[in-house]
Order: sequence, then C-alpha cells, then structure tokens
Amino acid sequence: MALSSARKKEILDTVAKLRVTDVRDGLDWVGRHNIGTVSPEIRPLWRTKAAGFAVTCRHIPTQRTVPTMTPGDYTKWAYEYWYGEVFANDLADQFSDTSFLVVDTCNTPTPAVGSMDSMIWAALGARGVLTNGGTRDSDETLEQKAIPIWSRWIVQPMYQGRVEWGGHSMPVEVGGQLVRPDDLVVADGDGAIVVPEELIDDVLTYAIQESENDKRVRALLFDRLGIPRNASTESVFEVEPHPYALSAEALDKRLKRA
Repeated sequence: MALSSARKKEILDTVAKLRVTDVRDGLDWVGRHNIGTVSPEIRPLWRTKAAGFAVTCRHIPTQRTVPTMTPGDYTKWAYEYWYGEVFANDLADQFSDTSFLVVDTCNTPTPAVGSMDSMIWAALGARGVLTNGGTRDSDETLEQKAIPIWSRWIVQPMYQGRVEWGGHSMPVEVGGQLVRPDDLVVADGDGAIVVPEELIDDVLTYAIQESENDKRVRALLFDRLGIPRNASTESVFEVEPHPYALSAEALDKRLKRA
C-alpha cells in the first residue's frame, strides 16, 4: 500500500534526527547488507543532509547526429528540436514537498542538475537531488544552495547532442543501487543510502536503536575527554535501553581508568 502524504512526513521527521550511518545500521539489522549504500563516487556538492521519497527519471545517451548549421540555426535547433522534442520532460507534475529527485544519466558525464534546474526543483518542493551524472554551473549552484545535491561529477555541457529524455517514474540504477519511485533516500556528508519502501519501518526501528546507543556512549566519551556535550550526544527518541549498552564503569575499565 502506498504511503500517505502524512505518513511520509512523519517518516521524514524521524529521519531528520538520524545519520546516513544510522540508516546503514538499520539495513544491516534487517539482513540487507548487500543493498542501500550508493557508490562513494557520488558525493555531496557541499556538506549538508536531506531525505525524501524518490521521484525517478532517466537520461539516455543519444546516437543522433548534430547537423552542420550556423550558430543562429543552432539556437533554433537546440530549443525547438532538442528541448521541444528530444528532451521534452514532464517532471513538474511529479513533485511534492516530500520528493527527492533521482536522475539516472546511464553513468554518462552529462548534466543532471544545474543552477537553474536546482532552483526550479526547489520551488516545486523537492528536498534533494541524487544522480550518477553531473552538476553543471557548480559555482552558482554552490552560492545559491537552493537544493542539496549528490552527484558523481562536475560537468560543463548542456543536454543537446548528448542525452535524450528517457522518461520518469521507473526503476533506475544510481551508484550501484536500484531506486524505485517512493523508495526512501537519505543523504548527508557520508554519501547517500536508499531504503526500499517496504522495509522503511523495520529499518528505522533499528536505526533508532543504534543511534540512541551511539549517543549515550558518545556522551560518556565527551565527558571523559572534557568536550562539551552537543546535539550529537542528546537523546531524541524514547526507546528501551540497548540490550548491549556499555556502562560508564565498563567504559572506564576499557579506558583503563577503573
């Protein structure tokens, strides 16, 4: 059964309190060690975090020949023919305020997002972009920070003569992972991870368990090292004590302070 908009927002409120590494732990705990983690070649354009439900699309490498023409004719050819027919896309109707755009460029070093696209998608409500393609206009995109981006390359070209529109709302592959519409995408400075829609609840249960245990031990270590506690040490979920929680006494023994 498809998740309701309200349920998606509840999930994203929970995920906002977790790290990618916590979600990775959650997938491990449900026995899915072999899925989820997007290739480390795909990195954030800047250190940030975002999460949302996948809106997928694909760009296909073209075999069409660019005809010889004058620069003036090229303008017409690019905007009327390529963007009017070959790369005409209808993504705008696919977005909601819980969306995370996932663009499969078939691993070609072509743009999946640029400074203008990023603002359009942000205005449509998208929370982030994940792609095995490139970011174009990266200086402007970095200055704007309209939407968080995880991409494989920084690139220069436009689409025409390079890729065709391959459609949307289908399973795609990005960074070695299958991504389907409405799968959960979580991304931060450690990269991106994809959780199949049907596993979300179980994965988050154990992501929370391990996150809370990590925070508790982190707080003890902060105290031992004289580091002021911060948000990374604060409990944010009400859960049962971890079955293998490390006590303060056991920590001191490990640190040879007992």
